[in-house]
Amino acid sequence: LAQLISHREMGGKLSKQELSDALRDNLNDGEDISLLSKSDRDDALNVFTDAFKEDPMIAWVAGLEEDDPETDRKMRRLGKSMITYVNHRFISGGRGVLLGIRDPADEELVGCMTVAPSSSADERTIDLAMAMIKNGPPPNYKAGEKSNYGPHSTKRMEELNVLGKKRKGLMKDGERWIYLQTIGVLSGRHGKGYGKRMLKLLFRTADRLDVPIYLETESEENEALYQHFGFRTLERPVLCAKGDDSPTSNLKMYLMRKDPSRQ
Repeated sequence: LAQLISHREMGGKLSKQELSDALRDNLNDGEDISLLSKSDRDDALNVFTDAFKEDPMIAWVAGLEEDDPETDRKMRRLGKSMITYVNHRFISGGRGVLLGIRDPADEELVGCMTVAPSSSADERTIDLAMAMIKNGPPPNYKAGEKSNYGPHSTKRMEELNVLGKKRKGLMKDGERWIYLQTIGVLSGRHGKGYGKRMLKLLFRTADRLDVPIYLETESEENEALYQHFGFRTLERPVLCAKGDDSPTSNLKMYLMRKDPSRQ
């Protein structure tokens, strides 16, 4: 507690160590949630890839025809690449924290969540460069695979950079906050409360630290879900790549914030 008060008095940005410690402190006895490590990388990426196999943002970037017979394969291929890019520094521990929840019956990893403190919420150019070196370019950038995706696929992916600028502007009123980067549960494990339990841990942690949580999501259904948990929508920007006038050119995003409970 003294350390927490000291950080508040200094007015510095929320650090990764503070966030990690607070998450551990707020785990309930017997909780099936834990902080994961690099050794969990493949399992975590498999969870995220499955959870986002029909994600609207990935579908928008892919730009596939409705009758494409290989939609599932192409979506999974692109989805895993995009998820790896945005989460690789969370998995390595360099930018944030990777958490997972396991089924107590068989110990299978069924859900994962990545969060970052405000001190490292902004993606750096060096991070993207290192991801490119370590994981290779996304399939929609590769010469042999680029034609598998829509003609505006790469431009749509680059348009997502707008979200980082929006995040920085919308959260400029405070130095201490948490960024919820990704949360997902295996598609076959929905409806069992795994996602809710991870969110509840995050809410307890944010309340203990007395900091808000910020996230971006890409559907009205998700917006309603997060509103149910106390988030409010700050902005609904519509993304569109320059020169893209196709029927699927627009992607509406929902930028949301949850303030800490004062109870």
